Amino acid sequence: MANSRTRAALFVFGTAAILLGLSVSAVPEGRQAVVTRMGEPVRVVNRWTPVAGTGGGGLILHLPLVERVEWVERGLFGTTAERLPVTGSDKAPLLVDASATLRAFDPVKVVANGGGADKAVAQVNDALRAIAQQELGQVPSGQLLQPGTGGATQRLRAALDARARPLGLQVVDLRLTGAVFPEGELQQTIERMEGERARIAAAETENGAREAERILMAARTDSARMLGSVAGRDPAFYDFFRAIQSYEVVFGGTDRKNKATIILGPDSEYLKQFRGQ
Repeated sequence: MANSRTRAALFVFGTAAILLGLSVSAVPEGRQAVVTRMGEPVRVVNRWTPVAGTGGGGLILHLPLVERVEWVERGLFGTTAERLPVTGSDKAPLLVDASATLRAFDPVKVVANGGGADKAVAQVNDALRAIAQQELGQVPSGQLLQPGTGGATQRLRAALDARARPLGLQVVDLRLTGAVFPEGELQQTIERMEGERARIAAAETENGAREAERILMAARTDSARMLGSVAGRDPAFYDFFRAIQSYEVVFGGTDRKNKATIILGPDSEYLKQFRGQ
């Protein structure tokens, strides 16, 4: 009889201990606890707030078997997505690695809309893969390899943040941690970039030649106009200038330097111009 009572007492105490263990949870300072009842959030313990030093970790009670605790990070946490296929505006393909820093600002939405922390983060990763091409494809691939990426990273962060907020998550920061050309595409990309540089150089050379010809024609027109004006006002100076020009043509040409010979008599009209006669 005594043994039966002892066994009954042990059973009662054991059952009570199990129920007590199932109804008590320890909430650490670094995590938020969302208590759900039949899948619906009913309260949040240790919720994150922008004000520092307002944590509420510790022991909490909840109904065993009826209520359960969903855990959500209280601080910043990260997620990465590797080998995101992106084609730049110059049609060069890249494989990009991205790293996002997240914050769970609304743990209830994380559980209710996201299905829990892990599933919510997985949805953010899926969204990142879906919109990477849309945002990063607006700039040349070479710019994605440079600091700042021409603002493409900030646009991607803003677009991803808009997708994450309905899930209770905020994208605090997003960075590209790596970018490589797909296998077999590197040589083709180099050749494509060299061809583009050659095309730009040829176009600039052609534009420069056209501009030089325009300036030369304008200078010749101005010179002819000025000489015509001088000829009317000072015929003697005009004759002297023409003599100088003929001397430059005969002796100053690069193709005739040290090759032209001229023999003039003392009464030559050509020499008279230089003597002012």
